[in-house]
Amino acid sequence: MAGFIKLLFTAFAYSITSFLYIFMILMVYLHIKARAQLEETWLGFLRGTMRDRLLNAMLYGMITGLAASTLIAVAGIPIDLNTILVIWPLALLLTLLDFRYLCFSYAGGLLSLISLIFGWPDIQVPAVIALIGILHLIESVLIVLDGHRDALPVVMEHKRFKPVGGFVMNKLWPVPLVILTMPTQLLPASGGTVAMPDWWPVFGMRGEGGLLLFPMAVILEYSGLATTGVPKQRTRATGFWLAAYSLFILGLASLSIKVPWLQYSGAVLMPLLHELILHGSWKSQLKGKPVFGAPWRGIRILDVYPDYMGSRMGLKSGDIVMNVNGQAVNSEEMLRETLNKASTYVWIDVKRAGKMQTVECRNYKDEDQLGVLFVPRKASRLFLPTEQNGLAFTLWKRLAQRRQ
Repeated sequence: MAGFIKLLFTAFAYSITSFLYIFMILMVYLHIKARAQLEETWLGFLRGTMRDRLLNAMLYGMITGLAASTLIAVAGIPIDLNTILVIWPLALLLTLLDFRYLCFSYAGGLLSLISLIFGWPDIQVPAVIALIGILHLIESVLIVLDGHRDALPVVMEHKRFKPVGGFVMNKLWPVPLVILTMPTQLLPASGGTVAMPDWWPVFGMRGEGGLLLFPMAVILEYSGLATTGVPKQRTRATGFWLAAYSLFILGLASLSIKVPWLQYSGAVLMPLLHELILHGSWKSQLKGKPVFGAPWRGIRILDVYPDYMGSRMGLKSGDIVMNVNGQAVNSEEMLRETLNKASTYVWIDVKRAGKMQTVECRNYKDEDQLGVLFVPRKASRLFLPTEQNGLAFTLWKRLAQRRQ
């Protein structure tokens, strides 16, 4: 067992230093930079540094990548090197249509279906299904732990209500990974092998030359909206459904070893169920009852920035500010006027979850700012939530606009 752990950590160290992983980090950095520009455009400033956000994404990616690598190796999910050489370019090709197709559930499902129907490429479909199930299991963990972080507060139009507040969540994680593969001419068998139990590997053949631990890297992506609840609530719900999806896929992969026709079901259901989860989550936020609407009385808090007076006082997203120093406020202008007249002691009456509470600050100064973003009753600009079209659709749209 000690030898196996040593081999696993050695291979994982190679995956962290691989060119592919470094390329993934570059892609994540460019994504963070684009999100930072959007945040500065919308809020007027940047919360936190791009360096901290990149290091945060890398840390979570490494931790979950090591956990996924351990599951892959312990369960025994061998992936032929030719499968990797096909599935990665296929996933990148699909991103030309839509960026969410970078997810392996689409490329893996399409590749598995082609293999089952035409016999090429010759891949072990149960292993591919199991690998994608594990990747989505760790993705669900990433979404729950980190998906809500740096959610962008925006104001957008709603079909049944006035302009409402909401949060846009968009994260990428570079994940170093170790997978099992069979020796080939490119990857000859080495002496670094250990004895494994007879039941191993579960999802494939052991092969004459044994199995190798092969370092690689993937990018896991999450995009979502939060209008019917705070970002943490939304990411927990999405993480739950994605975890249920991954466990179902893993169960299907295990059963398909003894029931071959289930491999067809897995190849079809992988992208189909994933799309249903994403579509259902997106539509529920666009059509559901929002919690960040403008109230009849008072002003509702959309977001509270850290290291400002509002955060130190204990104000929270969703609170309705009713009174400041005993004076009723129904607009941001009334709030500013009341604060300008305030002394060093400020107390604010807020309605939180239907109950009145009072928060206070005993050392308020005129130059202090609440650091709070409110839901406006009228908005001069609105965020338009759109799905992330790929490069092909973007270029086609630009060409169509130029022709007009």
